[in-house]
Amino acid sequence: MFSNPARERAYLRDFFAVQPPGARDPYFSHRVRWDASSRNLAFFSDDCRAELGAYDPVQELSRRLPEGFSGRDLLSRAQLLEMEIFLANFLLSSQGDRVGMAHSVEMRHPFLDFRVVDFAFRLPARWKIRGLNEKYLLKRAFRGQIPESITARAKQPYRAPIRELFFPQAPADYVDDLLSEARLRDHGYFNPQKVSRLYAKFRGSDHPFASEFQNMALIGALSTQILHQQFIQGDGLRAVRGVEPDRVVRGGAGGGP
Repeated sequence: MFSNPARERAYLRDFFAVQPPGARDPYFSHRVRWDASSRNLAFFSDDCRAELGAYDPVQELSRRLPEGFSGRDLLSRAQLLEMEIFLANFLLSSQGDRVGMAHSVEMRHPFLDFRVVDFAFRLPARWKIRGLNEKYLLKRAFRGQIPESITARAKQPYRAPIRELFFPQAPADYVDDLLSEARLRDHGYFNPQKVSRLYAKFRGSDHPFASEFQNMALIGALSTQILHQQFIQGDGLRAVRGVEPDRVVRGGAGGGP
């Protein structure tokens, strides 16, 4: 994209252009992501989309936000939305604590220390970000201690290597099975033809690139299919043999274990 200056300018203009109502929209910071990712709703089945037709996630979100949210400055609103939607419920849970504790690792995140968070909330927005220069105060605080090659480098966004997990090597048998048209039709959440075409694109060697939203659609469909099989059909749960202790040692006078 950025090898073509004209295309780069057009992309940045479209991405950062402020359209009415612009910054007055309380969800301005996240509208771009929400609007772009909404295209993936097309992968749901007709029945599933009909069931979701009356559901408004933004309306539900508005009921969970603190009083006076709309009156906060633009950056504070963006940070609160990111914490409410993404940080606690997804990044630190699905991609943090659950993964760590599944392997008996208790993770500690120094920037989430309550004293750091409390201090950061008291800072004015201009100390946190200057234009597109993020973590402004943090970089100033550690100037001379961290090489400039690190503080001045372009941001490296986190991306799960979804294509590399399954391709070009052959994916596990369960992937072919759960993303087959027959299984997708049986579970009923997704449009079998659309998801199968997307899966075929990932499998095809002539399509080395998949967009972020296509990655999200594929892993979302696969994850939902796995959850259905494990917790709705219960195949995996029934196959697990129950474990019971072979010895119980109780304490002294208190009688506790």
